[in-house]
Amino acid sequence: MSQPLGHVTVAAPVLLALVRAALRETPGVVRLADVPSVQGNTLVFTGPGAAVAIGATGVHVTCALVVAPGVRLVQVAATAQAAIAAALRELAGVDVAAVDISIVDVAAIEKTRDHG
Repeated sequence: MSQPLGHVTVAAPVLLALVRAALRETPGVVRLADVPSVQGNTLVFTGPGAAVAIGATGVHVTCALVVAPGVRLVQVAATAQAAIAAALRELAGVDVAAVDISIVDVAAIEKTRDHG
């Protein structure tokens, strides 16, 4: 049986990087959007596409996404939520209180000279 050697702290920018990496790997996500302001009494760190609030019950993540046309929105959001929660728990060892996903737009279908 091993004993803990001390405390491990993962900086908020690292948590944001893990969240953004999980989003970039989520099928159907085209790009990250501006995150709406996050209210509350918790410490909040923001970056493109995501905000991480650190509170007493764990980390609360808020994300804003632009998705591909024709994808099932609920499925993309659920996949992103699961990927973010797994990354934060498994890689950073933090408790995840919630992962909120906002789909703010659907990417336009690019027109080509041959197709319009």
